[in-house]
Amino acid sequence: MTDCTPSNSKKNKIAIYGGRPKKPIWRFFEQGEEIDKGHYIAICLACRQTFRPGKTTAMEKHIISNCLKVDHSICEAVIYMVEAREREISSGANIKRQNNDQTILEDFYESSDLSKERKEDIDTALIKAF
Repeated sequence: MTDCTPSNSKKNKIAIYGGRPKKPIWRFFEQGEEIDKGHYIAICLACRQTFRPGKTTAMEKHIISNCLKVDHSICEAVIYMVEAREREISSGANIKRQNNDQTILEDFYESSDLSKERKEDIDTALIKAF
């Protein structure tokens, strides 16, 4: 009986290579030789400019602003990806834990306003200490 799963499936690639999956920007770049463990040279598929190592922000900036040979639809797609990521970050969608049930320092003591004289005494003591 033969195995029906193709040998180049994503599951097998992840098991072989491990590590973090590539960012979507890599669809528009060729992966060059490995510089460091897990860090590769990126080569723009449109203009062949190289990035050592291929940092996603530099690659996105290149496609959006600097690459003169890239197709306009690709540029718009990259702009959309960056905007979507920024919206996700600003909405707090990637927060692992909500802070609603987290205890804060003020739960353990009562805060009261200090008199002006007391504040001046504290300031004087701190100035003398330093």
